[in-house]
Amino acid sequence: MSAKKRKLVGGEVETYLACDAMQAHITRLYRDAGLHDCSSHSGRRTFATRLVAKGHDIEVVQRLLGHADLDHTDDYLDVGRRTLEAMFAGAL
Repeated sequence: MSAKKRKLVGGEVETYLACDAMQAHITRLYRDAGLHDCSSHSGRRTFATRLVAKGHDIEVVQRLLGHADLDHTDDYLDVGRRTLEAMFAGAL
């Protein structure tokens, strides 16, 4: 376990414990596969982005990622131009 810090919405800093063993394992799997620009977080970002692109509710994505606050989930989303255009066209 390692101690990490995060800034909360109100600006307060919170210290929490995290187990980095899983992240290290995932990173090693990417490296062994020859994927050097990937990380456990890039996989989580892809997962979250694809769920939203398929129309799943952002609150569901938040729960699947294990985030307490929706603000944390927003950082994982990378909505592409085609997705934005399709959503815009569907709203008209």
